[in-house]
Amino acid sequence: MFDAAADAMLLTDAEGNILLTNRALRQMLGYNDDDGIIGNAIEFLIPERHRARHRQHRKHYSAKPTQRAIGNGNNLVVLTSDGRELPVDIGLSPINDHGKHLVLATFHFPDHSQQDKKALWESEERLLLAKSAAGLGVFDFDLLNQTAVCDERIRELWGFAEDEPISYGKLTDGLHPQDLPIRNTALQRALDPDGNGEYQVEYRVINKKDRSEHWVATTGKVFFSNGNAIRMVGVVRDISNQKKLERDLRKQQAEMELLAKRQMAAQTAAAIAHDINQPLAAISAYSEVALHSVSSGQPDTTQLAYALQGCFTQAQRAGNSLHELLAFLQHSDTKVEAIDLNALLQELIGSIRNDHLYDFDLILELPGDLPAFSGNHTQIRKVLLNLLYNAAEAMRDADISPAIITIRAELTTDGKSIHVSVRDNGPGISSAIAQRLFEPFFTTKPNGIGMGLKISIAMIENLGGKLWMDNAEQNFTTFHFTLPRAK
Repeated sequence: MFDAAADAMLLTDAEGNILLTNRALRQMLGYNDDDGIIGNAIEFLIPERHRARHRQHRKHYSAKPTQRAIGNGNNLVVLTSDGRELPVDIGLSPINDHGKHLVLATFHFPDHSQQDKKALWESEERLLLAKSAAGLGVFDFDLLNQTAVCDERIRELWGFAEDEPISYGKLTDGLHPQDLPIRNTALQRALDPDGNGEYQVEYRVINKKDRSEHWVATTGKVFFSNGNAIRMVGVVRDISNQKKLERDLRKQQAEMELLAKRQMAAQTAAAIAHDINQPLAAISAYSEVALHSVSSGQPDTTQLAYALQGCFTQAQRAGNSLHELLAFLQHSDTKVEAIDLNALLQELIGSIRNDHLYDFDLILELPGDLPAFSGNHTQIRKVLLNLLYNAAEAMRDADISPAIITIRAELTTDGKSIHVSVRDNGPGISSAIAQRLFEPFFTTKPNGIGMGLKISIAMIENLGGKLWMDNAEQNFTTFHFTLPRAK
């Protein structure tokens, strides 16, 4: 009867030596008969790392044997004949056979499907903990039916009620209007069946409940069937704090850059003053001698000629000193290369989008076959940023809404240069200011130093181009510059 039992069982004595096994146990552990098991201590069937502790448990059990279960899903394992470990639950039953204390052990091997369910549950718990720790929201879009399944984090960011149905369109409606173009570009790239299906973009979400604004970073993956996009899954992460830190850092960098420019301007002015102060003093002295000679009624021509010659010499000296100083300040090893204007502008858009100090819509009107121009990447980037931020500040101060800046580029009629124009829809520039706009140290900004346009002109001209403003417009402001076409 013991050997015919369906449950796997074995019998040990009080010292834990195996006396008897049944067929079900031997089949489960891979033994053909009792020969490989009988006579061994029960620890023979336990992994070596657990044997010492099991001996302690067995001594305690022998002192007070009772019917009990051990294991119960607590990762108890038994060794097979080939050394594999099988999870097991064991029931112990003490037996008194004419004064001999025996123990009957019944082995219950858990159902593998239950193990799989437990592993899946543990995996899901780990995923939920990780998602919660990272503040992630999870979405699953059915692209064929335009339906969406989102978790509670996305509902919180978008401002949806707990039981409110979410559609693909509702999620799109919650995006900031200015961020729709870059989001749509990223989506079209992900939906391209010839691409890798990866979807990565940052944009702002406007919460429908409290109208609060959140920056989020979205990462997803599009799945295709027969060349058609059918599903997109991914995660959303709130990066508002990160954006704020970046914005504060850019503001600090701008303040430090302004301070450096002011110090540079002060040092430049001091150097100029130092180099021309002595010639000017000498010119003043020579002029006084000449005036005294003329006012005497009988001018001494020799003395007068000497004074005038001294004025001329000192004026030449002042001019040469000034030219030498300016040549030293402008000296730099400018690296000239072929630059793709469209690629440069896309890089600029990425920088400007994240800057909340300037809020405007940027429109690009570039021909698809526009050739590269010859210039320095860093310098042209500075010129464009200076023109864009000047326009943005002017429109902000005039409370223009919506603020729009249009960048247009074309090849000049002779085909030798690229003509770029930057046009805003601001209040325009008065003729009085326009006449002085390119003067050094002239500015209409409370915190400006009046060198931005002057430096921009110097950099453009150093690269072989020109920069000017269109004076014909009264309401809008347009700046133009040209750069030579790359060879």
